[in-house]
Amino acid sequence: MNAKIKGVIMTLIAAAGFGAAAPVAKSIYQYGLTPSFMLALRFFTASLFLWGYIFISGKKVNYRIEKRQLGIMFVTGAVVYFLTTTFYFNAIKFIPISLHVMIFYSYPFMVNIFSLLIFKEKITKKQALAMTIAFAGLTMTVSISSAGLNFTGVALSLLAALCNASYIILLGINGIRGVDSVVTAAYTNLFSSISFFAYCAVMGQIHMDIPSKGWMGIVFIALISTAIAIIALSKGIRIIGASKASIISTFEPLEGVVLSVIFFGESMNTVQIMGMILVIGAIIMINYSGGEDIFDGELYDLERDAG
Repeated sequence: MNAKIKGVIMTLIAAAGFGAAAPVAKSIYQYGLTPSFMLALRFFTASLFLWGYIFISGKKVNYRIEKRQLGIMFVTGAVVYFLTTTFYFNAIKFIPISLHVMIFYSYPFMVNIFSLLIFKEKITKKQALAMTIAFAGLTMTVSISSAGLNFTGVALSLLAALCNASYIILLGINGIRGVDSVVTAAYTNLFSSISFFAYCAVMGQIHMDIPSKGWMGIVFIALISTAIAIIALSKGIRIIGASKASIISTFEPLEGVVLSVIFFGESMNTVQIMGMILVIGAIIMINYSGGEDIFDGELYDLERDAG
């Protein structure tokens, strides 16, 4: 398979996995779990899946890393991803989910700015146009109620977006470029779960009396929406770059909207459908070369994951 196409597919798989997390998490909350404890179980269970795969694979997956790499992964999991998910799931306490989603998905702009400043990665006119179209489509897709505007919620959403952009950038830096994607995910999930368990212990939020349906939801989020999604995103970023991966990831909130319609009976109007079409168009635009290879000059190693 062509490396560029593989990168796009990996990123779309990641977006689909992440997009399914919110609707499933919403169904889990009815069993008395707080967002923080749900996330603690999510990341710990995901780390078990990942480390199990690593040890079963034997020498095929090298989990030994340098101290500097371990430090980067600790910051990524225990700090950055911990803050991202904490801000994300607390923001919806103050503002409507639709408004929160629109604010949170401003992170592609932040990723491109970081890539420009840190990696000196060029942003083409096509990328800028695709970002604008995708964000416009998201604005149309979600319903915004001015009555739900709360500055605390808006601030939390912006912080979640900023942390998520930092997370994506950290996955693409030279320090962990040579580390297997599975190993990166295993370490970051483990460190993130430790942070959440420590927080829940201090706050008295540990609650293990969870019915089987609740555990099924946690396992689904851990395996599909975390382990597999993070691996796919890591591979996608390394192949096509953080900027393009972040734009393609706008598929994620669209899936959330569709799942909400199917499972929670939420309705969609004509404007929302038009917004979804715009986002899909932006994804196609960013990947259609039209005679120009938009992947030239990328700062990431394309050969490593090409096979």
